[in-house]
Amino acid sequence: MDKKASILCVDDEPINLAILEELLQSDYALNSVNSGESCLQQVGIKRPDLILLDVNMPEMDGLETCERLKADTDTAEIPVIFVSALATQEELMAGYEAGGDDYITKPFSEEILQKKVELVLASQLRKRELENISEQAVEALKRNLTNTEKLEMVVGFLHRCQRASDLDELADNVFDCLREFDLDSSLLIEADGENRVWFSDGINRPMEGQILQSLRGQDRVLSFGTRVAVNSDRTTLLVRNLPSDPEEIERLRQHLVIMIEGLDTRLQAMQTQMQVNARREGLTRVLEAAHEKLCRIEKQHQRQALSANETMTALGKELERSLLGLDLTKRQERALLEIIDASASRIRSLCDEDRKLDDEFEAIIDDLSGTLEE
Repeated sequence: MDKKASILCVDDEPINLAILEELLQSDYALNSVNSGESCLQQVGIKRPDLILLDVNMPEMDGLETCERLKADTDTAEIPVIFVSALATQEELMAGYEAGGDDYITKPFSEEILQKKVELVLASQLRKRELENISEQAVEALKRNLTNTEKLEMVVGFLHRCQRASDLDELADNVFDCLREFDLDSSLLIEADGENRVWFSDGINRPMEGQILQSLRGQDRVLSFGTRVAVNSDRTTLLVRNLPSDPEEIERLRQHLVIMIEGLDTRLQAMQTQMQVNARREGLTRVLEAAHEKLCRIEKQHQRQALSANETMTALGKELERSLLGLDLTKRQERALLEIIDASASRIRSLCDEDRKLDDEFEAIIDDLSGTLEE
């Protein structure tokens, strides 16, 4: 059987530790301590796969405990889920800056606890796999990259953005470029009134998604710890692992701003194109409907013209038969027939004008259709 993942539970309240043990002991190897200091001592003896850490504890609270864990290279990679009775925006931000991976609010259900533990452990496992696979490639890239090459990568990214056709492709372009910088990141894009979030390694991080949402509308560039966030009108990019060299950090910030500006420009162009396409489709539907109506009108005119001709022909014949009994002079008969012929001619002329008007409308519709196709 596979070895159970180990979890260290840290809480100064025995009842809370008992609840955690009751909910998790069947699936995980558990160990419990009642203070932040005991937590630091325990991880030095036996490193757990995950720490469930209470925020509000006397002497050393959970935030300080987490900061000290993350400051030590031997324990920095241990994932931490904070457990607290409060979950304000300030607490979420403080927990994230301290290095937490997720947040659980008391009281919590067994389902939520199990799911968050599973997600964090799965993320940690995936992270280790990716680190093992890419370690040699990353080291080689670090040795060979120059600032000029990095600028070329940014330019290449901008070119690829212009060819991207959807949001997923744009997000992939961002992550592909940042991987060349050896940067882990997440991205939020606002489109059609909704916020979509992507993660560079494909691992969902609920807490980081909330942080991205909270960063919208704030300063253009925000730095906190080893992380930096860059905002634009439609996007927010969060980089998790800045280098230690201040000069390199500043260069990266400049590159990131350029990338996000290019991304935002492409998003605007895509949105404009979608609006143009929607208007074109709407106009096409209107033109098609107008064309159908003109066809119906033309057929109606043809039927009316035919009916008018038949009526005038029948009238002429009836009049000729009637003239024989009216005892009119030849001159009177001719005058009456000329009046009838003139009326028939005017009716035919009106029908011809209607057909010409139909043809003109049809030509206008054809010109508009041709313009739309171009």
